[in-house]
Amino acid sequence: MAGRHLLLALLLTIPRVHAETVCEPIWEEDFTGPLDRAVWNVVEGDGCAEGICGWGNNEAQSYDEAGVSVSEGVLSLTAFIDGQGQIRSGKLTTAGKHSFKYGYIEARIRLPQGRGVWPAFWMMPEGQLFGWPLEGEIDILEWTGHDPHRIIGAIHFGDLPPDNVHYSETLRTPAPWSGDFHIYGIEWSAERIAWYANNRIHGSATPNDILPWPWVFDDKSFYLIVNMAVGGTLGGEVVPGDLPATAEFDWIRVYPEGCRTGRSPR
Repeated sequence: MAGRHLLLALLLTIPRVHAETVCEPIWEEDFTGPLDRAVWNVVEGDGCAEGICGWGNNEAQSYDEAGVSVSEGVLSLTAFIDGQGQIRSGKLTTAGKHSFKYGYIEARIRLPQGRGVWPAFWMMPEGQLFGWPLEGEIDILEWTGHDPHRIIGAIHFGDLPPDNVHYSETLRTPAPWSGDFHIYGIEWSAERIAWYANNRIHGSATPNDILPWPWVFDDKSFYLIVNMAVGGTLGGEVVPGDLPATAEFDWIRVYPEGCRTGRSPR
């Protein structure tokens, strides 16, 4: 009996070890080395070739590879005025190369300074069969230089323009979002999209929030887009003296559904 009591006492003194789920990305881009063309498509033009001059938003820029650069582990998208007085900028997508359905998707971004600039981190459905936005659009982050204290997360859906609809959540802070790196993300499941800034939720959308429109974010994979628009319906009046302006992307990571660490994994 004494031996049994001694064994019990020893067991009680052994520290308990709690299993901790470690969330690892299923995909990540750290921008080490030159731009990886196996991952990214460089978008060029003003949208006219796609039948949407001004990219559907009366934007002022024409996308150009000259607006895209990678250096010291950071992707830079720069809006600038070229020698002919035209505004050029950068845009990348993973269309046809990497797409995702559900999960936690985030990026560490330093927003620029400059009135009229409109950088964004967003997603579009892979292999669209119908026109925009019948199959949806997910905007993880939108920001404008004319309102630097506000960030926007949104989804687009509904019918073809002009009957398209969007639902958005905004976060306004005393300090501007530009100038420093911050982490922006979404948590996406079949029946909910939630927006995060620096690992804190600032809004969400569910099927009930967009009734009577159907929820179109539960049946397709979406690819990633990063871009630096200028002017347009959200960017507002362009101030040429504020260009060039650069948005910087330190990294982008995708985690499996149900795996949100609440912190940068490293």
